[in-house]
Amino acid sequence: MKKPLYVSLAAFVNHASFNRPTDWKNIFATDGPLEVEIGFGNGEYLAAISQQNPQINFVGFEQYCERIQRTLRKLSRTGLENVRVMRLDARAGLERYFKPRTISRVHCLYPPPWPKKSDIKHRLFTTEFLKLVNSRLVEGGVLKIVTDYRPYIEWTRENIEGTGFKPDFKIITANYGTKFEKKWVDGGQSEFYELLLIKETHISVAVKEDAAVQSYLLGSFNPEQFTFKDYSQDGIAVSFKEILYDPKKKLALIHVIACDGPLTQNIRIVVAHGDKGWRVNLAEGTMLMPTDAVAQAVECVYLAAQNSVLQK
Repeated sequence: MKKPLYVSLAAFVNHASFNRPTDWKNIFATDGPLEVEIGFGNGEYLAAISQQNPQINFVGFEQYCERIQRTLRKLSRTGLENVRVMRLDARAGLERYFKPRTISRVHCLYPPPWPKKSDIKHRLFTTEFLKLVNSRLVEGGVLKIVTDYRPYIEWTRENIEGTGFKPDFKIITANYGTKFEKKWVDGGQSEFYELLLIKETHISVAVKEDAAVQSYLLGSFNPEQFTFKDYSQDGIAVSFKEILYDPKKKLALIHVIACDGPLTQNIRIVVAHGDKGWRVNLAEGTMLMPTDAVAQAVECVYLAAQNSVLQK
């Protein structure tokens, strides 16, 4: 069997099992200041700052499994308990898991620059996202952005107005030791760019609440005529992947993808026969955040199942 890239899973947390917003004082062993790293990559910086500041608690966001595994290996060697990592988009994480005025500092080293004009829409530090970060920072809190691509800094500075931040820009040398930074240094780059955004005025952004996910009851269901139409409206999208049906159990398992902006979730929805008819609901044991898109996905499956009878 292939040896895992991690030594211990102690620092990894399943965000789906957490209360939203989370009381981070109950997650860490000590009640210290709370800092966040967005996109911690292979964990070089997160491991270093957590060792240098054992009195501070750190939460890291990353979406790539191999990077999380490498980071867990580094963190397991420190022997410290002041770091937690989550496989989650930072926008969804800040929206749902942190109360306003609870984070002391947010770090983001070398975010994807998306240099092509057509890809700028994918950049992270929009005015809207900066307002969200501001709302979660304590008074005087700091957002630190470091990049190798100066136009990214200039684009971010254009988005600062109205976000409650005061900018402090400087040109720096390589001093963070990340994989990407080393790559650029080896390629001959000597200048890097640091933008500190210091919170001066509080911007209020409410914590996103969980949606109410319903279950539905049908009198009849015809899996052979089940046709799902993808849904896209009001910032959410639901797309169909597959349906599996067991005629002996009279049970259909439907796989769909539910997207709320940057938050994408793979979910399974069951259409199962019982004493009162066919029940449509989330599959038992489904680990997810109950968002608007998830609620819409269950409704879409219900409507498609209902329509399957009409087409019989």
